[in-house]
Amino acid sequence: MSQLEILQWFTQLQNPFLTEIARVLTFLGNEEFYFLILPLVYWCFSKTTGFRLFYIFILSMYVNSFLKIHYAITRPIGAEGVNNLFVSSAEVGSHYPHDSFPSGHAQGSATLWGYLAYSSRSTKIMVSAAVLICLISVSRLYTGLHWPTDILVGVGLGLVIITIAVFLDKYVTNLSLTVKWVLAIIVPLLLLFIFPEEEGFKFSGILLGAGVGYLLEGKLVNMKISKSIGRKILAFVVGIAGMFAIQVGVKEIFPEEFIFDFIRYGLIGLWGLLLAPIVFISLRIYEKDNKKDIYPPIQG
Repeated sequence: MSQLEILQWFTQLQNPFLTEIARVLTFLGNEEFYFLILPLVYWCFSKTTGFRLFYIFILSMYVNSFLKIHYAITRPIGAEGVNNLFVSSAEVGSHYPHDSFPSGHAQGSATLWGYLAYSSRSTKIMVSAAVLICLISVSRLYTGLHWPTDILVGVGLGLVIITIAVFLDKYVTNLSLTVKWVLAIIVPLLLLFIFPEEEGFKFSGILLGAGVGYLLEGKLVNMKISKSIGRKILAFVVGIAGMFAIQVGVKEIFPEEFIFDFIRYGLIGLWGLLLAPIVFISLRIYEKDNKKDIYPPIQG
């Protein structure tokens, strides 16, 4: 059976009930959802896990966008016998519709839920994550927006990136603070040099802002996440409001040039990992953890 025949079979299953489920699954793989879930982990559950998830996920999406533009495979939009749904969820890339391979929804969900499942060490969460990744991935076939190979490679890449990140984590954790600062600045700039496209500017900018923000937060702020559900909700609402203001408000002010995308996304990363925690403490939503300095001074 050819890839076209597989897509035709999946889209023939379309009906109002399944389409509504696909709508929800599509949202779970959209940028808007990731802008909610990534800061939620960092602000409300664990700064360490949140930062690692943030960095790994953005790197994964950087790789995804790079491959999309490099291979420039056309999506099955308008293919014979294929009914396309929720096309707007595919129109976010700068090279649409020639950006089918690999699937961002499949790779993003595999990276996000795969890493959270690994971090949880819970069998139930791992099984649930696997099911969710599968459903989100299959929904891209049901909606006729990706070829089957896009899905398989996307999921595979997400899992490979997690594996590499977990392997490297112990080495990066043990590096000196000076080396971490060098990496936080050099890596995003190197990635920008490799991938000087619109997506490259955005992902490099947010990595730079996040890396610098995390290092400064650990030294100057050291936010302590409250156990209170109410305080977590309040922090999340305040944090998302600030992120939205930067994402939408600053976009209206800045000219439409790649360098300003780099700056805007850098501000988003800086807000999420440094400025928002400062605001949380200033508003007394959270407290500063004076008992813990995660980046002690380097002797000598």
